[in-house]
Amino acid sequence: MKTHRIKYLLPFIAAAVVFSSCGKNNKEQALEKEKAMLLSTFAGTSSVPPHPAPIPKGQKIIVPDAVKAKYHTVTMAVGNRITKAAKEFTVRIGGGAKVPDSPYSIKVTAYLPQWIFRGNVVTSKGVEPEDPAVRAVITKDGKTAFDGFIFQRHKTPSFVTDKYVITLEGAS
Repeated sequence: MKTHRIKYLLPFIAAAVVFSSCGKNNKEQALEKEKAMLLSTFAGTSSVPPHPAPIPKGQKIIVPDAVKAKYHTVTMAVGNRITKAAKEFTVRIGGGAKVPDSPYSIKVTAYLPQWIFRGNVVTSKGVEPEDPAVRAVITKDGKTAFDGFIFQRHKTPSFVTDKYVITLEGAS
């Protein structure tokens, strides 16, 4: 009797395995599609890449102690919009790094997992990443190319040039 039930259950188990592996492929495909969109943002158009809004004078960035205790590094990514190559790299919060395969360097001064702006204060209302952002200064040949926030979940990245895209991927 048990053998008879197993015989009928095997096709359902096989189907479940196939469907679960399809889910992984769909997730991978979605990530690839998102990366392709990111790399092609503003490509082939006369649109000028967005420039960051100037940070108001007197703005204070307050990183809560719980955030400082939990997060020590951020994972950034650089994409080359011409070759469509993308590469992740790690930056210590409060430190800097050379952006791989590009003429840029980046300094990350703060990570805010739940970015919020109130009055003249930018802070995080919690420690779990809901609207993550980093305060970054990106330089090229010693000159500031970007000074502002790079957000992880916004569709348009905060730093785009005719050739490069630099994004926030996560923090740990």
